[in-house]
Amino acid sequence: MKPNFPLNKLLLILALNPVQISFADDIQAGKFYEEALQAYRSQNNAEAIINLKNALQQNERYVAAHLLLGDIYLQQKSLSAAEVELSLAKQLGADPSLLVENLAKLYTYQIRYKDLLKEIDPVLFATELRPVLHVYRGNAFLQTNLISEALNEFDIALQIAPNHIDAAIGRANALLKRGDIKGADQAAEKAMQIQPNDPGAWFVKGSIKHATMELDDALRFYDKAIELNPDHVDTRLARAGLLMDLKQDERARQDLEYLRKAYPFEPKAAYLHAVLLERNNQKESATKELEVAGDIISSIKPEYLSAHGPTLMLSGLVNYSLQRLDVAAEYLRQYVNQYPEQPGPYKLLATILLQKNEPEQAIDLLRPVQIRNPQDQRLALILGNAFMQVGKHDMANAMFEKAMKMGGGDSSLQAEIGFNRLFMGQEQAGLRDLEAAFKQNPDDTQAGIRLVALYITRGESEKALPVAKAMQDKVSRNLTLLNLLGMTQVSAKQFKEARQSFESTVEIDPAFLTGHLNLSKLDVAEKKFDDARNRLDTLLKKYPDEINVVTELATVEQAAGNYDKAIVLLERAQKLDQNALTPVLALVDVKLKTNKVLEALSLARTAERLNRNDPSVMEALLRCHLAANNKDEALAVTIRMAEQAKLNANNLFRAARYQIDLGSYNEAIKTLKRAVLVDENHIPSQVALVEMELNHGEAVFAVKRAETLQKQYPQQAFPHHLLGDIALRDKKPDLAADHFQSAFALEPNSIALMKLYSALKMSNQNQKAFTLLEGWIKKNPSDATPAAAYAEELLVAGKIKEAEKQYEKLLAITPDNPQFLNNLANIYFQTGNDKALSTAENAQKLAPDQASTNDTLGWILANQGQAERGLNYLRNAHSRQSQNPEIRYHIAFALDQLQRKEEAKQELEKALNANSNFPGIDQAKSLMEKLKK
Repeated sequence: MKPNFPLNKLLLILALNPVQISFADDIQAGKFYEEALQAYRSQNNAEAIINLKNALQQNERYVAAHLLLGDIYLQQKSLSAAEVELSLAKQLGADPSLLVENLAKLYTYQIRYKDLLKEIDPVLFATELRPVLHVYRGNAFLQTNLISEALNEFDIALQIAPNHIDAAIGRANALLKRGDIKGADQAAEKAMQIQPNDPGAWFVKGSIKHATMELDDALRFYDKAIELNPDHVDTRLARAGLLMDLKQDERARQDLEYLRKAYPFEPKAAYLHAVLLERNNQKESATKELEVAGDIISSIKPEYLSAHGPTLMLSGLVNYSLQRLDVAAEYLRQYVNQYPEQPGPYKLLATILLQKNEPEQAIDLLRPVQIRNPQDQRLALILGNAFMQVGKHDMANAMFEKAMKMGGGDSSLQAEIGFNRLFMGQEQAGLRDLEAAFKQNPDDTQAGIRLVALYITRGESEKALPVAKAMQDKVSRNLTLLNLLGMTQVSAKQFKEARQSFESTVEIDPAFLTGHLNLSKLDVAEKKFDDARNRLDTLLKKYPDEINVVTELATVEQAAGNYDKAIVLLERAQKLDQNALTPVLALVDVKLKTNKVLEALSLARTAERLNRNDPSVMEALLRCHLAANNKDEALAVTIRMAEQAKLNANNLFRAARYQIDLGSYNEAIKTLKRAVLVDENHIPSQVALVEMELNHGEAVFAVKRAETLQKQYPQQAFPHHLLGDIALRDKKPDLAADHFQSAFALEPNSIALMKLYSALKMSNQNQKAFTLLEGWIKKNPSDATPAAAYAEELLVAGKIKEAEKQYEKLLAITPDNPQFLNNLANIYFQTGNDKALSTAENAQKLAPDQASTNDTLGWILANQGQAERGLNYLRNAHSRQSQNPEIRYHIAFALDQLQRKEEAKQELEKALNANSNFPGIDQAKSLMEKLKK
């Protein structure tokens, strides 16, 4: 239970918005959880679920309850419910060791093999967990036809645990899939020796007989496997397929209906069932089953697939929605070859080809279709985009103009043509053209407006202001230009001047909605929510169906924290215009803030259908995929963002930052290289590229780039920071300290200070590091990060009273910092201060998802005779740090206080068998001796 404020995280002090939970609710939640645990251990899952739901009603952030509920739902094959619970547990900070096996199982059930292989690394977990994780990975490799990789995983599992039955079975399956019948048979025999009555062993024996066309023997082995375990899904599937081949449709139907009920998420069963229904002329039921089966077409026999057109089309649509573009394109090609008269699949296929950066193929595909369908506007637009991507701008404009005429002279499409000519991957050149045009003809407001907009987008408001002011001065009462000036002033943070500009617009024309809306935005920025509401309510009375007013009022309510009101207003706005992006994107934002991730994702996909390439749409979709942990889909969006950024260094940098967050470092490096190629003076991209090359690319390039930057910017600190980071990577802390000292001398701030401090500590210059901190604190007593490090130094040095004073000073500055409170609670507990409990309670309220705050509070309560209440917090601490033996000891202590001696002994055994020292280990041993008597 030592104070938890690691130095390497001092730069990341987070502001938390905790859910306030009453102590009575905590106690009741703990009681329900303990009852659920007893029911679960007695295999009474129904009662366990009721108690867990009751526990979560009392405390929705109870991680242990989410974990156990997810486990039970997974047992019951309620995958959506299990995924929700496991995701919530993960978001709330559950220990990965407690999640990983159930996540692997969930991903397997959901056929998310890429996610499984990407996210689950056995090396990160304790030895006892690794064999089963290697088996899951082996099976995932097997399902993706990577036989050698699968065998490697099974072999590693068997090296760790030679009698691991599932690894032995997996190895036999892998050899069979490779075509090594003899090796597979030998491996299967070994599996049967390990465990003669394991259904998996009988299944693999049946699979071998099936492969050698010994069908009667295969059926016999399958029957035995199902006799041993009626729920063995692989055997059921294999036997159903065999029975279908043998024309024993009734028996096959029984297997498939069993699977559809027991495994409703199993798409192969749904597909085979659909084929069976189709074969028996039950077309409507077959179509319903196909809707379930769409995501697993690659695992279905080609002869079934190619003969069923709706499945091909569905597969294309489903795989496209999953961004499996190569797969989707292949199925759609097959479909259009079979059904060439339908233009819809061609449009989808061409869209995919453009996403894959294959515009030539899209042109070849669409030209004959467009000739057959000359009035199809969407066809013309897609073809125009394809021409544009290959640089045939005249032909692209011809298609756009044709599309515009079909749309009745759509001015927005005409604007799109102009912007595409100007900005088609050539922002720098376009900017120069606009500047030259406006300089030659300052009366060209069209060029001026575009120039101001481009400056603002690039964050160059100081350049935008004189252009906007010059245009407005010439035509003083022009509402468009006056409003543009106000927007430019906002971007330059000249809020007072901006308000004057917007007020002038509504004085000139009281019906000018844009001016009123912009004034409302300023009110919100200044937290004048009532002023904004009054302004918008007045407008809404005059214009009840004005979508922009309704949407802006929703923005006000959202900013004020009234999310339910915001949702109602945005849904109203959406009904007013179903093609409007703004309310949809605002709804996405609100849903994410209220943790309704699936609803947000559905809305983002709606927005994507409205305008796929809109940067705001892509960002909304990306945020949803990140919140849903859809990493592959999120990465695909970032790649599209980078493609759309063309030569805009700011946008490229933004896409790269997301790629870094997703761990896709190679993509990030590529994107950043494009950014610095576009603009070598874009310092954020230069810095990020050095960091990426240093840690995930070619370090030699990072060194050269940092040295070049130092020569280019000798009076700036950032090159010294980069060189210091490089020195640390090379394990040269002395050199790193020199570089950080130079950076600190040029720009003395807390970030440079903490880098220098850490480097000094690493190079064993402890006194110098301490003096550095002490000197900074004297001059900057309210600088929390260095002050926290200073307090930690005092605590580690055993200067408890001085540390206590320092933490009390810190809390006077930041009274709601949970780590400071937690450390102070520990100090109070050690010194017998009566404020220990109340301080620990405050820390836990502020950070209910941190193991340290739950452990501290639980331990103090258990020691003060409140073991039942303390156990609740200790369970939560364990759910987040299951490998921490000190927490297990604290749980054992609380259980002993509650006279649950046997459970206490089990916890102590696990704590003491962890083979690691921990605070309180001697007391834990003494308690164990007492319990053994």
